[in-house]
Amino acid sequence: MANENLNKLCMDESDPMLNALVKCKNGILLNLQISWSKLNPGRRFWSCPCYGSKNCKFFRWRDKEEVDPRSSFILPSLVNKINELEQELCIRQVHIDNLRNSNLLLERRLNRRLKWCRFNRKILLCILICVVAMFISN
Repeated sequence: MANENLNKLCMDESDPMLNALVKCKNGILLNLQISWSKLNPGRRFWSCPCYGSKNCKFFRWRDKEEVDPRSSFILPSLVNKINELEQELCIRQVHIDNLRNSNLLLERRLNRRLKWCRFNRKILLCILICVVAMFISN
Protein backbone atom coordinates (compact mmCIF):
# COMPACT_ATOMS: atom_id res chain seq x y z
CA MET A 1 0.00 0.00 0.00
CA ALA A 2 1.49 3.34 -0.98
CA ASN A 3 1.86 6.13 1.56
CA GLU A 4 -0.97 7.95 -0.20
CA ASN A 5 -3.35 5.11 0.67
CA LEU A 6 -2.03 5.01 4.24
CA ASN A 7 -2.67 8.74 4.46
CA LYS A 8 -6.30 8.28 3.38
CA LEU A 9 -6.82 5.48 5.89
CA CYS A 10 -5.37 7.43 8.79
CA MET A 11 -6.90 10.87 8.22
CA ASP A 12 -9.33 12.05 10.85
CA GLU A 13 -12.47 12.92 8.88
CA SER A 14 -13.50 15.45 11.55
CA ASP A 15 -10.22 17.40 11.29
CA PRO A 16 -11.18 20.90 10.04
CA MET A 17 -7.72 21.28 8.46
CA LEU A 18 -8.32 18.27 6.22
CA ASN A 19 -10.07 20.51 3.69
CA ALA A 20 -8.01 23.65 4.35
CA LEU A 21 -6.77 25.39 1.23
CA VAL A 22 -3.02 25.59 1.75
CA LYS A 23 -0.85 26.78 -1.13
CA CYS A 24 2.90 27.06 -1.50
CA LYS A 25 4.63 30.12 -2.98
CA ASN A 26 4.28 28.53 -6.45
CA GLY A 27 0.51 28.60 -6.00
CA ILE A 28 0.18 24.81 -5.87
CA LEU A 29 -2.72 23.58 -3.75
CA LEU A 30 -1.30 21.14 -1.18
CA ASN A 31 -2.87 18.05 0.35
CA LEU A 32 -2.52 17.24 4.01
CA GLN A 33 -0.09 14.30 4.31
CA ILE A 34 1.09 12.02 7.09
CA SER A 35 4.71 11.36 7.98
CA TRP A 36 5.68 7.68 8.21
CA SER A 37 9.26 8.32 9.26
CA LYS A 38 10.68 6.87 12.47
CA LEU A 39 11.25 10.33 13.92
CA ASN A 40 7.76 11.70 13.20
CA PRO A 41 5.34 8.79 12.88
CA GLY A 42 1.75 9.83 12.30
CA ARG A 43 2.45 13.58 12.21
CA ARG A 44 0.49 15.48 9.61
CA PHE A 45 2.05 18.11 7.38
CA TRP A 46 1.86 20.07 4.13
CA SER A 47 4.78 20.05 1.73
CA CYS A 48 5.21 21.40 -1.79
CA PRO A 49 5.72 18.62 -4.39
CA CYS A 50 8.49 20.84 -5.79
CA TYR A 51 10.25 20.97 -2.42
CA GLY A 52 13.96 21.39 -3.06
CA SER A 53 13.50 22.31 -6.71
CA LYS A 54 12.12 25.52 -8.21
CA ASN A 55 13.41 27.22 -5.04
CA CYS A 56 10.27 26.21 -3.12
CA LYS A 57 10.94 25.31 0.47
CA PHE A 58 7.34 25.22 1.70
CA PHE A 59 6.88 22.75 4.53
CA ARG A 60 4.56 23.11 7.50
CA TRP A 61 3.60 20.70 10.28
CA ARG A 62 -0.11 20.43 11.09
CA ASP A 63 0.49 18.73 14.44
CA LYS A 64 2.38 19.78 17.53
CA GLU A 65 5.90 18.44 17.93
CA GLU A 66 5.22 15.95 20.68
CA VAL A 67 4.70 12.47 19.33
CA ASP A 68 2.94 9.92 21.49
CA PRO A 69 5.69 7.47 22.57
CA ARG A 70 3.42 4.54 21.74
CA SER A 71 2.97 5.91 18.22
CA SER A 72 6.71 6.26 17.72
CA PHE A 73 7.02 2.54 18.45
CA ILE A 74 3.85 1.10 16.90
CA LEU A 75 3.46 3.13 13.69
CA PRO A 76 6.91 2.41 12.21
CA SER A 77 6.44 -1.27 13.04
CA LEU A 78 3.09 -1.30 11.27
CA VAL A 79 4.48 0.55 8.25
CA ASN A 80 7.39 -1.92 8.07
CA LYS A 81 4.94 -4.84 8.28
CA ILE A 82 2.85 -3.34 5.47
CA ASN A 83 6.00 -2.94 3.36
CA GLU A 84 7.00 -6.56 4.07
CA LEU A 85 3.52 -7.78 3.08
CA GLU A 86 3.59 -5.70 -0.11
CA GLN A 87 6.97 -7.22 -1.02
CA GLU A 88 5.64 -10.72 -0.27
CA LEU A 89 2.60 -10.02 -2.43
CA CYS A 90 4.85 -8.83 -5.25
CA ILE A 91 7.01 -11.98 -4.99
CA ARG A 92 3.92 -14.20 -5.02
CA GLN A 93 2.49 -12.39 -8.05
CA VAL A 94 5.76 -12.93 -9.92
CA HIS A 95 5.66 -16.60 -8.88
CA ILE A 96 2.08 -16.93 -10.14
CA ASP A 97 3.04 -15.27 -13.44
CA ASN A 98 5.97 -17.66 -13.79
CA LEU A 99 3.68 -20.64 -13.16
CA ARG A 100 1.22 -19.37 -15.75
CA ASN A 101 4.02 -18.95 -18.27
CA SER A 102 5.40 -22.43 -17.57
CA ASN A 103 1.88 -23.88 -17.89
CA LEU A 104 1.55 -22.19 -21.28
CA LEU A 105 4.87 -23.69 -22.37
CA LEU A 106 3.81 -27.14 -21.19
CA GLU A 107 0.51 -26.78 -23.03
CA ARG A 108 2.29 -25.83 -26.24
CA ARG A 109 4.65 -28.80 -25.93
CA LEU A 110 1.75 -31.14 -25.27
CA ASN A 111 -0.14 -29.79 -28.29
CA ARG A 112 2.94 -30.32 -30.50
CA ARG A 113 3.29 -33.92 -29.25
CA LEU A 114 -0.41 -34.58 -29.85
CA LYS A 115 -0.13 -33.23 -33.40
CA TRP A 116 2.94 -35.39 -33.95
CA CYS A 117 1.12 -38.47 -32.63
CA ARG A 118 -1.88 -37.80 -34.89
CA PHE A 119 0.47 -37.35 -37.84
CA ASN A 120 2.27 -40.63 -37.02
CA ARG A 121 -1.07 -42.46 -36.72
CA LYS A 122 -2.10 -41.22 -40.16
CA ILE A 123 1.19 -42.39 -41.66
CA LEU A 124 0.89 -45.80 -39.95
CA LEU A 125 -2.71 -46.12 -41.17
CA CYS A 126 -1.64 -45.30 -44.74
CA ILE A 127 1.18 -47.88 -44.57
CA LEU A 128 -1.22 -50.48 -43.16
CA ILE A 129 -3.75 -49.79 -45.95
CA CYS A 130 -0.98 -50.13 -48.55
CA VAL A 131 0.18 -53.44 -47.04
CA VAL A 132 -3.38 -54.79 -46.94
CA ALA A 133 -3.98 -53.63 -50.54
CA MET A 134 -0.75 -55.34 -51.68
CA PHE A 135 -1.73 -58.49 -49.80
CA ILE A 136 -5.19 -58.54 -51.38
CA SER A 137 -3.89 -57.86 -54.89
CA ASN A 138 -1.44 -60.79 -54.72
